[in-house]
Amino acid sequence: MIEIKYKNQYEVTDLAGCTVSEARTRYQEELGIPAKAYVKLNGSKLKAKAEAETVINDDDRLSFGVSHPRGVYYLTALLLALAITGGVFASGFINGTASINASTVQSNFADVTANTTGLASLTWTAYGKFSGKIATSTNGTAIFNVDTSSGYTGDLVVTVSYGNVDELLSKYRVLDLQLGMTYPDGSPMDINEDGTANATTDWVMLTLENGSVSLYPGGTANYTQVRVTKGFYITQVKPNGVWGGSEDPELFCEVAQR
Repeated sequence: MIEIKYKNQYEVTDLAGCTVSEARTRYQEELGIPAKAYVKLNGSKLKAKAEAETVINDDDRLSFGVSHPRGVYYLTALLLALAITGGVFASGFINGTASINASTVQSNFADVTANTTGLASLTWTAYGKFSGKIATSTNGTAIFNVDTSSGYTGDLVVTVSYGNVDELLSKYRVLDLQLGMTYPDGSPMDINEDGTANATTDWVMLTLENGSVSLYPGGTANYTQVRVTKGFYITQVKPNGVWGGSEDPELFCEVAQR
């Protein structure tokens, strides 16, 4: 099987024997790959003229990306320089005092707990040189509960990270978890700030290459959940001996004010 990725979208398909150019043409519209996008084969950048001659083998990985023009960074640096050299000058002395009544709350504005029921149901058996899907329930499987019943109604950012990538790399070539957020009844939340809650677009992809992702839940619900909506893995080839590390991913969830 061949893995093809562009940004947060990916496909796993049987394209062994095809050229890189044929793979680009086939998935250009489906994944929205720009015509000027570069391509990497197994992490190494491939020249455009070599795409038509390079044949894809089983278990290869193709990833497409777009280079950013240097002018954007130059403009940013110029604006930063202007901000640093600018100033405001005033003369005279104007003084006054005022007291503002503020209060403190002796509790967290949000709490995060692991959803042990959901985590217990996410299981798989990883053989050597093996690929498989990670099964979830219809609306995804809850792995974290987020509680904002303290009364906080501001914006949040929820960050989920792998905690043991060093161990996972000895077991997996690919370990992708698609994450979303829902209300307790399983209905999706808007986490990409487009103003619409849609399960088909409101998700992020946690991978071994991108081991930390952020979700931006909208609304002021007191209880929400982080869920795995689907997943996929490809194991390493280890024909003999004992594998090092752990096959169990450790996940960390942090909620912060935004």
